[in-house]
Amino acid sequence: MIFARCCDFVIDLIFPIHCVSCRREGEWFCSGCATKVTLNQKQFCPVCWQPSSGGKTCETCRGISPLAGLRVAASYAENPTLAAAVKTLKYKFSQPLARNLAEILTRAITQKNYAEERIITAIPLHTKRLRYRGFNQAELLAREVASNLQLPYENLLIRSRNTLQQAKLSREKRLQNLRDAFSLASPISLQNKTVILVDDIASTATTLSEAAKVLRAAGAKEVWGLVIARG
Repeated sequence: MIFARCCDFVIDLIFPIHCVSCRREGEWFCSGCATKVTLNQKQFCPVCWQPSSGGKTCETCRGISPLAGLRVAASYAENPTLAAAVKTLKYKFSQPLARNLAEILTRAITQKNYAEERIITAIPLHTKRLRYRGFNQAELLAREVASNLQLPYENLLIRSRNTLQQAKLSREKRLQNLRDAFSLASPISLQNKTVILVDDIASTATTLSEAAKVLRAAGAKEVWGLVIARG
């Protein structure tokens, strides 16, 4: 433990950490800059991406999607440094950054009122990718959001197959890639519960939808997606 702390001190000394926004030393994305992120005023249906109140799945798409809706916290276009912060968490393995980004997610989700009992969970990584990265960024975010909202966090899902990265695939290939990719981590009844499913970004919401199918099959009344931005 002491050796690890000494190594971290030396690394920080040689390669000091700076906020991706204001360049202040000491944090990748400081609390001050995180609180200045402009939240989305408009939300969209996660299937057809047409404007929708609160991000609800619209009536037309409701019959074809297991998602009750999707909250996208912010826009990369309106917050240019946000993309850099997300990439720093994901690819530079900066786990402390999750706390700052979770503040943004918390601000976004508290705008939505729920009557049902809520559980927070995350899109899981396959064990192979988890071993390589050392952590699941979606889980870090979800745990922080759960703590902020004083809601329970549970690892409800596992990734049964080591799928390809979605960003490199067409919509049709994404659907094929994720088919039967998720399953329940353990037998559980989610009867009359609302599950908030957290991921870092969503492009087509295919990943969230496939995971939501499993949660709905376990009895969840609603499954809402919650992401930082659209990729």
